[in-house]
Amino acid sequence: MAFIVLLASCSNNDATLLPVPTPVNPTQTTFKLDGVLITADVTNATLYNNSVAGGQYIDVYAMKGGVQILELHMPASVGNYPAQHAELNMTTSWLTYQTADTYFDSNSGTMNLTTCDLTNNKLVGTFNFVGSNATTTKNITEGHLVVNTITHN
Repeated sequence: MAFIVLLASCSNNDATLLPVPTPVNPTQTTFKLDGVLITADVTNATLYNNSVAGGQYIDVYAMKGGVQILELHMPASVGNYPAQHAELNMTTSWLTYQTADTYFDSNSGTMNLTTCDLTNNKLVGTFNFVGSNATTTKNITEGHLVVNTITHN
């Protein structure tokens, strides 16, 4: 009588692999507001020369139920732009979450623009930031930006 013994080993070294977040809807702008998923109905952008920042700039506007919920400002090129709200320049972004009557400007975070196709009017990227007003802080996480309409000024 013969016995066959199979030994298998699994490495438990998965701790070094970080999951890549998959957007809930890859065709629309989505983000989590203090952990709650928000999907914008419409997202569009305006391209213009910003003399203060020193080059071409993009302003992105996301709407939900006819109300603007995001306003994102960044240079018009692929790149990773730290979020702040002190000034418009060619190395940082200015990100804002807003309600009907309050703006929560970015104090920290990042805007990572991975596609900036100004010919075909397409922007794609990821973002996250902590926004605040005088009394309240909002956490914007897992942001996925999709723009298919850019007005050229």
